[in-house]
Amino acid sequence: MKEITAVGRTIEEAVDSGLKQIQLLQEEVDITIVDEGNKGFLGLFGKRQAVVKLVEKRDALKLATQYLDKIVKSIDPKANIVSKKETKKISFHIDGDKTSLMIGKRGQTLYSLETLVQLVFNRYSDQYHHITIDIGDYRKKRQEALEQYAIKTANRVLKTKRKVHLEPMPSNERKVVHDTIAAFSKELATASEDTGTKRHVVVLYKK
Repeated sequence: MKEITAVGRTIEEAVDSGLKQIQLLQEEVDITIVDEGNKGFLGLFGKRQAVVKLVEKRDALKLATQYLDKIVKSIDPKANIVSKKETKKISFHIDGDKTSLMIGKRGQTLYSLETLVQLVFNRYSDQYHHITIDIGDYRKKRQEALEQYAIKTANRVLKTKRKVHLEPMPSNERKVVHDTIAAFSKELATASEDTGTKRHVVVLYKK
């Protein structure tokens, strides 16, 4: 974060001088007037220059991107990150040679990274935004796999009439399962059980 103290004959002149030195636009900084200055008596006695302090505003997206970039580049120096900002939502897409390391088992590393970036962004932002991170086409492939898994389980429950407990999943993946089974059969119901990392979906046959 850049900051500088600048002087000038007037406040406006001091601000202009500071902006040139810090190489930022006025809307990108917070300005504090340290001394309004004094023209002095007859422009000679007691003359004092204006003093202002310019501090670069904290850009939540910029800081979150830098944080993500630092972690990703430590794993894959050649990785590329692209961000997209929408209303109340920011998405990051990562491509690289070591995507499997950044995704982790069943996306655990990816989701942990997503949580950390969310915390960094919201720490510096005055408005909440939902952060999502995708690496390669992992999310699309994972959703397709979950839908197939849900339908396979649904058919099993319809056949046996016995409930089935699925593997633990994060909330976003459980939602995919809930939605898929709800659309697949009205004879089935789903519920989430347990807490924390053990929370999972249960598929039941309606009596």
